Amino acid sequence: EEGVNDTADNLLASIERDEPEISASTIFAVASILEGCTFINGSPQNTFVPGVIELASQNQCFIAGDDFKSGQTKMKSVLVDFLVSAGIK
Repeated sequence: EEGVNDTADNLLASIERDEPEISASTIFAVASILEGCTFINGSPQNTFVPGVIELASQNQCFIAGDDFKSGQTKMKSVLVDFLVSAGIK
């Protein structure tokens, strides 16, 4: 959403205002970046909004990852592969 997480400054202001649009994983990413730590995202949420990317660049921090696909998502992926391999469609 424009004005909420489109720039680093807007993102920080949105967190300060407790905007519901900002996901928990984005807040963790911002906290890591502000501490100078690399952030590896394992969440399926849209964590790397433009403001996070800009903030990481400004602070020379690495950010990486996109949904570790653990738990239910991984189970579904494995089951689909198994069923297709078994000839079940």
